[in-house]
This record gives sequence, structure tokens and C-alpha cells, in this order.
Amino acid sequence: MQPLSRFFFSFKFKISALVVALLLFAGIGAGGISLLIAESELREVIARQELSLLTGAAAFIDNDLQNKRQLLKALSEEINDRGLPLSDLQSLLEAHETLRDTFFNVNAFDLSGNLVASLRDRNARRINIAERKYFQDTLRLQESVISPPIKSALSGQPVVVITQPLRDADGQLIGIVLGAIDLLRPSFSAQLDALRSGADGYLFIVAGNGVTVHHPDKTRILEKGDDAPGTVLDAALRTPEGWEDGLLDDGVPVLLVHKHLREVDWTIALSYPLRSAFASMQSVRLRALLGAAVLTACAGLFGWAITKKLLRPLAKLHEHVEDISAGRADITVFDVARRDEFGDLSRAFYGLSQRREQAEQELHHLATTDVLTGLNNRRLFDAFLPQALARAARSGQPVALAILDVDHFKDINDTLGHAAGDQVLVEFARRLSAAVRASDTVARLAGDEFVIVFEQLSCPAEMHVLGKRILEAMHAPFTLGSVQRVVQASIGIAVTHSAGVDVEELMRAADQALYGVKTAGRNSFAINTVGAERVALVRGRS
Repeated sequence: MQPLSRFFFSFKFKISALVVALLLFAGIGAGGISLLIAESELREVIARQELSLLTGAAAFIDNDLQNKRQLLKALSEEINDRGLPLSDLQSLLEAHETLRDTFFNVNAFDLSGNLVASLRDRNARRINIAERKYFQDTLRLQESVISPPIKSALSGQPVVVITQPLRDADGQLIGIVLGAIDLLRPSFSAQLDALRSGADGYLFIVAGNGVTVHHPDKTRILEKGDDAPGTVLDAALRTPEGWEDGLLDDGVPVLLVHKHLREVDWTIALSYPLRSAFASMQSVRLRALLGAAVLTACAGLFGWAITKKLLRPLAKLHEHVEDISAGRADITVFDVARRDEFGDLSRAFYGLSQRREQAEQELHHLATTDVLTGLNNRRLFDAFLPQALARAARSGQPVALAILDVDHFKDINDTLGHAAGDQVLVEFARRLSAAVRASDTVARLAGDEFVIVFEQLSCPAEMHVLGKRILEAMHAPFTLGSVQRVVQASIGIAVTHSAGVDVEELMRAADQALYGVKTAGRNSFAINTVGAERVALVRGRS
């Protein structure tokens, strides 16, 4: 914020000098009018910038909640796939180290609400949560829910709970698993507090019912704030997201910026004292208004012309903000070379925008990357495949889709443990990435299921070479601690032969090819041309 401070000081000095000069020529009134215009424009610039930063923070929280939901869903799918009873859940929870890093605690409950497993304390006192609304909602909806902020019955800490239904191998509901997020834990609260480090104002998060989720004053968490009409909390909850000024927060006029989250009924908001943003402006405005009493028409016109010229760079800066908001320009327009206060302010906005852009890129990477293997995840694959088909239709080149399964992966998990299974998936992903071309896209969908999208094929026959190369990459035994294990793969490949193929047709053809490989004995690849009635070719079995 140092460049902004230099801007206000320099601007104040120039306006003061203008007042003295216009007094000598019998008119300084227009300076005060011009200053009001500058204040209005700067107010909007600052509000838009704060809203932009708040939007990035809201996206971070949404993605963090979504990733936690996906982790619990993956755990539920593993329980379903393996047909584990509730009595085995304690060992399963303790075997997943990533749960300890992600959640304050993970617990499992039966359909009566009785605790059956606890990640952090296998001897935790028996409790029953049948009366908890989030438990009832999960059973009623049979889907994941996020609770309002509550006090944990096990730890006594303020938490938010994410639930996930548990099903047996027959798909019958047998209980729920829930992950608790400690609202006082640094991994949640410190990152939000750091956004206002060294600056006036504060960030807070409030649930739709008015209960505080996050606040710099930790004693307010789980407390219901004052949402009477005209209060900051009332404005955050009941007005459209955006910004507004003129509100009072503990008797202090503030700029309120607020944004609603997508994943949960929460609002993240910033309360920013107006005196911090416009202190220098208000001082200069007072002097300009006092000078307006002795203004003459001629001096007024002269002062207006000079002030308008001074404000031209600020107007240009405002145009840049509007252009960026409308998508007509990028943040490089802020990187100017001029060495005055407007240049300092523009470059300060450039630095803030760069940090926001970097944060958005990091959030996108987290949202589209598989945590275990580092490959692309299903979300990116679902968005990428239609684009690849569209490019193939325009270029006239064939495109291929390979679906891969690790042969007998369940046996690896059952005999060597899930840690060894994770090692297999990581090494399998590494070899897979090394075996394909730079133009190919590799992703992990779930469990031991991987996919590859092959673009820029010279001809469909090129897939024979690529299929053999992938199988050869798996020949060397996998080192799993002190154990050597031969790991094989089954590959179903679908190749387009004409434009107009949609995603479902391509996926269906690849699944048919994979089925043919598994029927033929696994450790092979099969190639199926989209539209063919059967698998065209099976190769590579040893």
C-alpha cells in the first residue's frame, strides 16, 4: 500500500499548490469541484479492486470445500467398491494419511447416529448425533451436505462438518462419514487473516443464518451477529453481492465489499474504514471548498481547466480498470513507465493484479490436478475431450481415446496394502506420461482408471505403435518398498474416422475395446474404430 500513500501525499501537495496559485489570481473554487470528481472515481477504483481480491478469496474457499468433498467421496467409493463393513472403518481411516492433513478429524457413524470410527482417537467416547440436522439431512437426501458452523461434541472446537453417505457393495445405505474443519485451525483462518495483514479493515465470513464462520476476533465465531436493518451484517446477507459505502460498523463509516460462495450458503465480506482510503482527499477537499467562497467566474474556469488536466491520468487509470473488467484489455496496461504518483498507483494495481492472477492459476491447477499422481483429473478431462473432438473435426485429423485399467489392482491393495497401491498408481502414472507424446493428454479418472487423449495423429495405424509403447513401459517390475511386483495393464482404444463423433460415442467405443481386452485375458490393447460393430484388433498380449 506504500505507492498509494505516496499518491495521496503527492496529490495533496499539488492541489494545495494549486489553491495558493489560484488565490493569487482571485479564484480557486473549481479545484474543490474537481477534487470531488477525483474522489468519486478513486472510490470506485478502490472498491472494484477490493471486490476483485475478495472474489479470488471466495474462489479459494469454494475450491477448498469442493476438494474436501471429493476426498470424502473417494473414501466412500472405496468402501463401496471393497464392500467393507462399518467395523473395518477405523483401520481404513487410519490408513489414509491424507485425511489427517485435510481435516481436523474424520468420523464414521451408523444409521442410528452412533460413533463407529474416529480418525484422531480410536478410543473416543461414544456419542450419538442422530439429532444433528446435518445427519438427518444426509440420510434424507442421501448426498453430501455441509453443516452450519457448530461446536464439536468430541473436541468442543468450533467446526464445520462435511458429510458423505456410506453404502455397502449392494448400494444400500449403511452410515455416513464426516470430515470436520476446525474454524480456529491456521490452515483455515490464517490464510484469510493474511489477506488484510498490515492494512486497515477486516475480513469476515458469515453463514446465511447470521452465525459467524470467520472473524479476526475469534470469540465471535459461532456467535450470531447483529443483523438489524442498516447494519453491516444485514447489508452483507440481504443485498446483492458487490460493494457499497455509507454504512456504519461500530459507529465508523466503512466501505463494505461482499461476495457469496457457490459451495455453501456463506458470504465473505470486507469492512474497510472510509477514513483510511480518503483521509488525504478529505483534507484537501475542505480547503478547496473554503476557497470556493472567493471564487470568480474567470478564476473558476481557469482552475477547472488546470484540475481537469491533473486528473487526466487518473481518468486514464479508471478507463484501464473498466477495460479489464469488460475483457477489452489485460493487466499489463497497469505496467506504465511514468515516474509520478499516478505511475506509482498504476504499478501498484499491476502488482496486486499479478498476485490475483497467480492465485487464480494456482487454484485452477489444484482444481484440475489429481492429488495423488499429479496428472490431470476427471474435471479437466471432461472439459478437454469435447474441445479435442472439435479441433479434430476442424483439422480433419483422427483423434483417439484410450481407457486403461491396472490389471488385478484390487489384489495389490488386498495383499500389499493401500500404501503400496498408491505407489503403483504413482509409478504407473509416471511411466504412462513418459510413454506418450508431448501432444497427448493423460488423466486419472478414479481409482486405477486412466485415460489418454491422442491428437494430431497422422493416421489411425499410429495407435498400434503407441499401444505397444505403453505396454512395453510397464514390463519392468514395480518396486514397492522391498517387494518387486509385475504390474500389467489392459488398454481399450477408440479411434475416430470421420467428423461428427461425440463424446459418448468415443467413450462407448473405448469401453468396448477395453472389454474385449479383458475378455481375451488382459495385458493387451485393443483398437476399435468408432462406428464399428466389434473390436477390430487385439495386440500386445504376452
